[in-house]
Amino acid sequence: MSEPDSLSTVYASDENVAVRSSGDFPVLAPDWQKAAYGVDGAFAPGDPWTLTSATVDFEAAGVQSGHVVSLRKPASAFKGAGELLAVESASGAALSLRRIGAKAGAGAPPAPASGLTGVEFLIATLDPQIEEASFDLNRRFNIDPNIAGRTPADLYDLRDLRQACVLSVLVRRYAAETRGDQGDFALKLQQVQSELSETLARLELRWGASGSDGQSTSFFSTRIVR
Repeated sequence: MSEPDSLSTVYASDENVAVRSSGDFPVLAPDWQKAAYGVDGAFAPGDPWTLTSATVDFEAAGVQSGHVVSLRKPASAFKGAGELLAVESASGAALSLRRIGAKAGAGAPPAPASGLTGVEFLIATLDPQIEEASFDLNRRFNIDPNIAGRTPADLYDLRDLRQACVLSVLVRRYAAETRGDQGDFALKLQQVQSELSETLARLELRWGASGSDGQSTSFFSTRIVR
């Protein structure tokens, strides 16, 4: 049986999840969903925001804007568990990076102006979970790419959907990583479950360029068809 087509529009990115989960992202993004890994990363002198590799073609690996890269070594540059940065763009064996949640070029660059070599990097993604959460939101709120006037492009503002998508992903991943009903992840699971319920209850979608096309859609004005 062939795999179902992936959605052309999803409501969040790895970067959005990383903003909300902060230091938990490296644990929540499993290694088996690895997009790229290498130990030969380099930042050329004078270009501290561009990571290159002689062995990895990032673009061919599907790395794109909104993915998150973990820079782990050398330990002299990246302390502790390393640093997380967002991907601005990928072109062949080069990645343009930026600080998570910031505009390109804002904040301190990850490498010194003199350059850096021997960089260990990992890009693990939550793309499958984000796609599944986006599909579920489409079903909940009667968003359909094939129905004129009710496509994702017809939505006035995606921010509430983005929040719901991020929280849905976190509920799934914290639940998968939680062992028992005690501990840090168990508490975080309860918190994001509560936040997700509140977000879905107040979420009201508006349609059209001005947000006034037709009747708004909320959790209580739709029903889930099984």
